Amino acid sequence: SEDFLIITKRLTSAKQLSVKQIDNNYANNFVLHHHYLKRKIYIAKNVSYGLFFEDQCIGVCMFGYPVWREYPGLVPPMQSSEVPELIRLCTLACSPRNGESYFVGRCLKLLANDWFKETGVKPKAVTSLCDLAYGFNGYIYKATNFKLLRITKGRATNAGGTHGKWKTNTDETIVTGK
Repeated sequence: SEDFLIITKRLTSAKQLSVKQIDNNYANNFVLHHHYLKRKIYIAKNVSYGLFFEDQCIGVCMFGYPVWREYPGLVPPMQSSEVPELIRLCTLACSPRNGESYFVGRCLKLLANDWFKETGVKPKAVTSLCDLAYGFNGYIYKATNFKLLRITKGRATNAGGTHGKWKTNTDETIVTGK
């Protein structure tokens, strides 16, 4: 669209961006329209942030209770409320160089207080999963100092499918990393 072209021409640096907490419904609608899975998040407790250029939201980052209850070797034994998961990261193509790492870094700084307000618990760690099947390589996590703990085969995610429609995981888990 014309607005997108205007933003792309004027947005040249991550220094032009701002991050603020946003309503989860707004974040879910952004994800529904712009994320490759085309699926909303259905997690009871979550905290969402928007990436803004002037008054335009050009990205969303959502944290919530992890989708796992127990993942041996993934994190030390902790309550799920202590380990929010970065469950959706979605930015428009007009995001400048280093825009996503700036966005995730700012979100992680804001998350400690905002997660406590939402859950009453200070986070001890943040986890996320990278979908290698869709060509993602985890560089954003490396750029924001996440540590790779393990790689799994995972399950096919059925992009565009309704909530909970996952293929059965029949592959073995491959454990790597530190």
